[in-house]
Amino acid sequence: MSERPLPANHELATKVQKAIVKIVLGMILVAVAPAIVMISVIVNNGKPLEIGKQVPEFSLPDQDNHRVSVSDFKGHWCLLYFYNEARAEGLIQARRFRDHYEGFRALDLQLIGISYDSVPSHHEFAAKVGISHPLLSDPEGDVIEDYSAHTSMTHMTKNMSYLVDEKGIIKKVYLDLSPDEQVRVVSSDVRRFKHL
Repeated sequence: MSERPLPANHELATKVQKAIVKIVLGMILVAVAPAIVMISVIVNNGKPLEIGKQVPEFSLPDQDNHRVSVSDFKGHWCLLYFYNEARAEGLIQARRFRDHYEGFRALDLQLIGISYDSVPSHHEFAAKVGISHPLLSDPEGDVIEDYSAHTSMTHMTKNMSYLVDEKGIIKKVYLDLSPDEQVRVVSSDVRRFKHL
């Protein structure tokens, strides 16, 4: 039995089929890849960093435009907190931290605040409230996102804090605590972890 001869347009038909396959695959990638990314964002959104993990490194300007890194505080316990100047609870939290700052220092606990606000805004806020600990500016939100403190609202952070030990390990995560409760619980936790 002899082989059937290929049609004259066989090469063209093969090229068209390959082009169609490429187009379909491209359309699938364009449609499916963003959906996969969105699903992963939704699933991971709001999930704080794990207790027992090393905190992600960062370097951001403070209210006096000096670069501050989390590694600057190695050897000391830190409360790394995220806040919003524009919200009433952000102002209350700042005042509570200011009022209890000496007590935190007596526990060798450093405070580091981070928000989307600009350096000049932080400078004005720190002067207005009387804050001396670092308030770091993260206008692009990269660090805020690394620490899972971002919300679906533009330029707003979650009411979230991380208690970090002297080796940079996360010991506890605090979510949605009132300012008074946060001061009380953090102080108690530091004493408990440090066996004071």
